Amino acid sequence: MSAAIDVYYDFRSPYAYFTSHQLRNIDVIRRGHAWRWRPVSINVLLNLQAGREPLAPYADALSAPKRAHVLADVFRLAAFHALPLQTPKPLRPDCLPALFIAAELEERERSAFNDAVFEAFWQQQQDISKPEVLRRCLARASTRHDLIDLAFGDAARVKMTNETVAAFARGIFGVPTFAVGNEVFFGSDRLDLLLWTIEQRSAGPS
Repeated sequence: MSAAIDVYYDFRSPYAYFTSHQLRNIDVIRRGHAWRWRPVSINVLLNLQAGREPLAPYADALSAPKRAHVLADVFRLAAFHALPLQTPKPLRPDCLPALFIAAELEERERSAFNDAVFEAFWQQQQDISKPEVLRRCLARASTRHDLIDLAFGDAARVKMTNETVAAFARGIFGVPTFAVGNEVFFGSDRLDLLLWTIEQRSAGPS
């Protein structure tokens, strides 16, 4: 039985970048599930977890040893998945405009736009907070250029923040996270467990 699976992500997450490629795997596609991309802000999620206001200034939540591990881990995983990876410039762009645009697109267009933004950021070291970069990503996705002006307005920032607050209320605390009904699976390394869980339930009692 196929399932509808929400995929919560932020372009700034390398693990979300890996997930975008994992979901292109033919074995995953053949399962017939509906993957629904749900953009959220990492910064807002981290602030909510720490009890801060959603748009409080960024605060690095990682200790020096954990940050060193994450950096090494990301490049190991890129090699494992045979994916190109460059250190982003800048490391922490304002992703809210890109996330807002993604949220406003239809699912098929959103997927194509996601691919373009992930590649611009993680492969080409482009600053995805810039209108001209997002304009090129929209062109690659062959979709709505009129969203650019809206994406950099205050209303877009408020809307994307509210979307993230709603996700946090659902139990989403990081990205990427897969959600099916009331159950969440955090991390790109939980994809196999997610698929196994769905299939076990579909099979019913033995």
